[in-house]
Amino acid sequence: MSQDTTTVELEERVAEDDIGETSRWTRVRAQLKTPFALTMAVFLVVCLTLAASSDDRRIGDSGEYVAMSWQLSHLYPPALTTEDFAMLNNHYRSVSDEMSDFVDRIPMRPELESGGRYDQLHFWIYPMFVAPITYVFRQFGMPDTDAFTAFNILLMCAAFGLVLRKLGLGAAGLLFASPMIWWIDKPHGEILVFCLLTIALLSLRDRPHLGLICVAILAAHNLGFAPVLAGYGVLVLVDHGRALFDKRWKLAVLALAVIIAMMHPVYYLWRRGAIDPQRVVGAAHKRIPTPSRLLTPVLDPYIGIVIWWPVLVGVCVLGGFLRAWRRPLIAKSWRQWVITWGPLALAGAVLIGAAQNNQPDSGGTFSMCRYATWIAPFAVFALGNSIFRERLSHGLVLVAAAGSAALSLHVAYPNKPDNYFTERPTFIADFLN
Repeated sequence: MSQDTTTVELEERVAEDDIGETSRWTRVRAQLKTPFALTMAVFLVVCLTLAASSDDRRIGDSGEYVAMSWQLSHLYPPALTTEDFAMLNNHYRSVSDEMSDFVDRIPMRPELESGGRYDQLHFWIYPMFVAPITYVFRQFGMPDTDAFTAFNILLMCAAFGLVLRKLGLGAAGLLFASPMIWWIDKPHGEILVFCLLTIALLSLRDRPHLGLICVAILAAHNLGFAPVLAGYGVLVLVDHGRALFDKRWKLAVLALAVIIAMMHPVYYLWRRGAIDPQRVVGAAHKRIPTPSRLLTPVLDPYIGIVIWWPVLVGVCVLGGFLRAWRRPLIAKSWRQWVITWGPLALAGAVLIGAAQNNQPDSGGTFSMCRYATWIAPFAVFALGNSIFRERLSHGLVLVAAAGSAALSLHVAYPNKPDNYFTERPTFIADFLN
């Protein structure tokens, strides 16, 4: 059979295909040529460049996370003995000056000692995810902090790609070319919370089981997300009903979500007799927050998201107005009302959980309140293509994203040192004072 005949037959088969489907390899090559793939590649390169231009340094609670990752990468318990502390310090010294700031900086609190092992104030699920990368990187003599950087970048790319597909480049730029870049190379939980919550919120309608797993991980990471998990569960149950558990694999995923969420309280009940070590040392209290404490991550002129992420807030206000303006005036069922306003209740639960901390302005940040990054993912509800669907408005969002990126590179470049307690007021705070 000649080559010309083969080509003709192939063309006929493609033409006869109702959905125009070619070979798998052809589809893969087509996807690699799409703007999506190119945008993802650019984003990855930018993340790597930002991380490479920043020095390894200890911020906030990163000493605890790195120590627990080192333990778990050796298949040791996450709670350290005094011998573990000594070995860990020797390890830090062995990687030269890259981790000198971590030497003798892992807390050993007498209140958290049991059986000769010292638990840390934070749970070990985040370090557990990083531990395999830590093990691999250690074989090449790379600092433990690089493993957290790699994990953070993987999470950022996953969440960025989802936002890019569902909401477009403008929304993705506003959320990720943002103050979040400061945490990209930091062994701290902000990237974990921001990315998993973003994925969960965007999966609420079409992939509820994925969303439940994401929020369950957050509840294990920080017990303050337990009410968020409960509220998220109610939302997906109202929205999906029996379809949420009509197959065995769905039941298995639901059971897995419960198991993951229970890891935190069960572990500390077994080890400490309390569901959270923060309460053992008095760092957090169960309370109904005052309005000022509740709104600190949002409106505070020193550390609030309005000050440090103003473009995102402004576009969200505009998006919310457009959504309300274009909303059809038809009666809604109670299910529709729950689905529409449920995310607002989830955002309130996030703020209530953050308000349990005694020091909302301390540690692990360039100045912006860390808890402000917990509520930023809710911007996805005001950034959709359905709202900014006109070419002009979508172009304005792209311009806003570029402006936000420029501002973020100025105030939140990854190499900027952390500011333990906000001592450098913004010009707005000075004006208000």
